[in-house]
Amino acid sequence: MNRPPEFVRPVLRGLRLALAATLGLAALPLGGCIYRINIHQGNFLEAKTLDQLAPGMTRAQVRFLLGTPMVADEFSPNRWDYFYYFKDGKTRHEERRHVIVYFEDEKVAKIERPDGEFRTLPKPATPGA
Repeated sequence: MNRPPEFVRPVLRGLRLALAATLGLAALPLGGCIYRINIHQGNFLEAKTLDQLAPGMTRAQVRFLLGTPMVADEFSPNRWDYFYYFKDGKTRHEERRHVIVYFEDEKVAKIERPDGEFRTLPKPATPGA
């Protein structure tokens, strides 16, 4: 294999470095062009919907209001766990929500919000919209 003369090698090394730097700088603006979707998983839990949840409601009323729980625990049939996860595509901010509904005699006995109060989130897009 033919190798370039000794005096040309530093020039070629400099050209490679310049080419790599130019390509790197040219690729920087393209990093902002990536579209990331919002990710919604679980039961969409809004504060105004959860405010309607009250002790004494039946299982059917809770299911109508919040939907079917994401986690069905065979060992605790009197506990329903509702989870919701949201990740904003632009800011990559994550929001997690967890609500636990306890039943006694087929009626709501206690409601827990381990994550505290919820802030308003954008609604998930509906299919076909």
